[in-house]
Order: sequence, then structure tokens, then C-alpha cells
Amino acid sequence: YILMKKIKNITILIVLIFLLISMIIQSNITINSVISSLNICIYNLFPSMIPFFIISELLVNYGFVEVMAYFLHPIMKYLFHLNENCAYVIILSMLSGTPANAKYIKELLDNKKITLKDANKIVLFSHFANPIFIIGTVGEMFLGDKKLGIIILISGYITNLIVGIFLRNEHVPNNKNISLKNVFESSNKNFISVLKSAILNTIKSIVIVFGTITSCIIFSNILNSYFKFNPLLNGILEITSGLNFIGVTNIKIIFKIMLSSFYLNFGGFAIHAQVFSILDNKKIRYLPYLEARIISGILSASISILIYIFI
Repeated sequence: YILMKKIKNITILIVLIFLLISMIIQSNITINSVISSLNICIYNLFPSMIPFFIISELLVNYGFVEVMAYFLHPIMKYLFHLNENCAYVIILSMLSGTPANAKYIKELLDNKKITLKDANKIVLFSHFANPIFIIGTVGEMFLGDKKLGIIILISGYITNLIVGIFLRNEHVPNNKNISLKNVFESSNKNFISVLKSAILNTIKSIVIVFGTITSCIIFSNILNSYFKFNPLLNGILEITSGLNFIGVTNIKIIFKIMLSSFYLNFGGFAIHAQVFSILDNKKIRYLPYLEARIISGILSASISILIYIFI
């Protein structure tokens, strides 16, 4: 174990030294990568992430978790075998997408509303792409038809439902009965203080997202300068560049739908890094998460093709 850890650390050090030298030698690639990352974040990610990040923390402090748990506890308990508070993560993740789901999971863990076991399960099937991004950017801009974005969006929802059922906990949890009256009576926190905390935490999360995307794009572009990867492989690392390439490449529309759906539900290693950076050492296991992402990517690609063919 100690030997493997040393080998791992030496390998990381060698890669970082290689990256540092390459960044100096190819400074133009480094600068362009940062600019590209900034454009992706400002025009595609931040407009949808910032309001959801802020509102989610306000909702946690004013009883929204308990409200969702009250109404959706039968689904969480009997369908997914999870703590009823996980309903909050599912609902908000469907609206805001990934990596926001990591922030919601972290909030519930920090507030002791779910267990680590629940968190390890919910992270596997709360991976949703932002619906505005899918319909507007992917469907209308990249694929030329927002109806195709809707197909990809629906396939993602169905995929997460299937993955959630098949990867659920073995035993049905013994959830507590929730009284909404007690929830609302106890929600007497100072709004300004809660809002200030929400904004500060959002800024921290946004910086993490930007830094992760920038690092992945720099690394990807430097590797491309040496090895000339197929642009489609770039989507495995950072999905926005891959989706953009799919939109302009000359292949049949059914393959564009399939690849777009795979990228969005696999997530790309840049998003994986964002998720685990936001979770901030919460002992969430990466290997099951990676396996779930691969399964979700293949499954959603298949479902999106079926929906396209039959509907």
C-alpha cells in the first residue's frame, strides 16, 4: 500500500512538472484555454448555476427539505430505499443540473439531514444536465432543433430513474414522520444572515467550478498539441467542447443525438472533478460514481435513439 501511494505521488508530480513546462513553452495555448474556459463559464454555466446555488441554501434553511420529504417520502422510501430528505436533491438537481447536485448533497450532509450511505447512493442518480442548457444550447444552438434537446432531456430523466432503482440500497429505511407545523414554527432564522452565507458559499463553489474547468481545458489542449486526439474524445474530458464539435461535424442526426446524450449523462471528467471538489472530502466513493456515469451514458444514448425513432 505504501509503495503504491509513493508511485501514485511520483506519477502526479511528473505529470504536474510536464504540465508546468508545457504551459511555459506553449503560453499561447494556456492563455487561449483560460479565455475559452471563461467564456464557457460566463455564457453557459454561471447564469444558470448562481441563482440555483443561492436559492438552494436559502431553501435548506427555511424548511424546503422537509416539505419535499413530507410529500415525496413514499417514492424515496419504497422506490429508491433512501432517506426521505434525498427528495430535495432529486428535485433541485432536475431543475439546475450537475454539479449543483453535489452542493445539495453537501448541504444535507453538513446539516446532518442524510447519512454518508445515503449520499453515496444519491450521487449516483442525481446527475442531471441543466434543462435550459440542454434545450437552448445543445438542442437549439448545437443541433439546430430544440425538440432534439427535449428528447435528450427526457432520456436523462428516464436514465436516472432506472439507475436509481437498480442501484438502490438493499434495505428499506425506517424514516421518521415529519410534521410540517413544527418545520415552519422552527424556521425563524435571520434572512439577511442566511442570504449573506448563501452568497459567500456560492462564490466559493463557483470559483471551484471555474478552476476545475480551466485546469481540464488547459490539460486537454496541451495534450492535443502533442498527440492530436480526435475532437470527439475531448467531450470525455470536457463536455461543452465535445458537444460543440458534434454540432458542427458532418454526421447523421441520430448519431449526434446519441453522442450528445452520452456526453451529458457521462458528464466528462471535468464535471466529475467539479462534483468531488464541491463535496469537499465527504468520503464519497469515486469508483461507483464512475461506473454509474458510464452506465448512464450508454443507457441514455440508447433511450434517446428509441425516443427519436418512435416519436
